[in-house]
Amino acid sequence: MIIFENVYKRFPNGHVALENINLHLARGEMAFLTGHSGAGKSTLLKLIMLMERPNGGQVKVGGYRLSQLHRKQVPALRRSVGAVFQDHQLLFDRSVYDNVAIPLLVAGFDYNDIGRRVRAALDMVGLLNYEKLNPECLSSGEQQRVGIARALVGRPAVLLADEPTGNLDPELSADIMQRFEHFNQAGMTVLIASHNLGLVQRMGHRVITLEKGRLISAGECVQ
Repeated sequence: MIIFENVYKRFPNGHVALENINLHLARGEMAFLTGHSGAGKSTLLKLIMLMERPNGGQVKVGGYRLSQLHRKQVPALRRSVGAVFQDHQLLFDRSVYDNVAIPLLVAGFDYNDIGRRVRAALDMVGLLNYEKLNPECLSSGEQQRVGIARALVGRPAVLLADEPTGNLDPELSADIMQRFEHFNQAGMTVLIASHNLGLVQRMGHRVITLEKGRLISAGECVQ
């Protein structure tokens, strides 16, 4: 589902973020990406979303070979990949409903279809009755769930999360991770970047480890 072949990423300032990365994530798999701050976790996720492009090597996502994607194909790729960030990136001048609906509006979905999808996504994260509220009225955990609903609303094949529990207490962190696990059990491919090794190990999924831009372990399922 997600394949990295000898991927190399260097930024204009000369910093090498990723070096010779070879990685395969199977369709329907759930895995964790770990490593110190600056290890390359966020860069790896951004390559999957085409927010960044590698200087060398090949990234494949589903049926897409990203280096060969025409500009017109990029929106279709991004619709197949949902993304959740530590910073929820919510718009506080709009309602919860409007925040979740944004990807569908951009993609040109029918108005009635948008309503059905938004409410289904909010139901999946336990916020169906919050659609009219402003995100400022919600707790940090609830705001994070709005961000997850927005990532899910397009029904992507792949869900990426970059430190999704970084600002949450242990109980809320466990709740968020359990929701990701439920999405995976429904068939979604899930890759989560996290520095919370204790929580990651308790989840019992494959752990992929980066160090200074290098892949030091492709990981096995942790029991």
